[in-house]
Amino acid sequence: MTSFGLPDGIVKAIVDELKSRDQVKRAVLFGSRARGDFRDRSDIDLAIECDGPMPTGLRTALDRAARIYKIDIVDMYALQDERLRRDIDREGVGIYRKSRS
Repeated sequence: MTSFGLPDGIVKAIVDELKSRDQVKRAVLFGSRARGDFRDRSDIDLAIECDGPMPTGLRTALDRAARIYKIDIVDMYALQDERLRRDIDREGVGIYRKSRS
C-alpha cells in the first residue's frame, strides 16, 4: 500500500480503525494526497461510505490514527454536494473496502 507522502504506519492505522467498524463499507482518499501534489503538512481528505450514518466515535478514532496530521472526513451517506461527490469519484484512491462475507 502506498503511503501517500505520510510517515510509515499512518495509512495502516487509519485502515485498521476502519476495519474495526462493521458499518464502514469503503474509504477513499482524495485531494492532494491522492493526486500526488501534496506538501509535507497537507491534510488527509478521506471519504467514508457506511451502511447508514457514520458510527459514533469514528471521527475521533481517525483523528487519533492520523496523529499530527489534520484529517478531513466526508460522510458519503450524508453528502449532498454532487460536485464534491464527482471529484471524489474521479480522483479518489480506495484505501479500504469491506470484504463480502
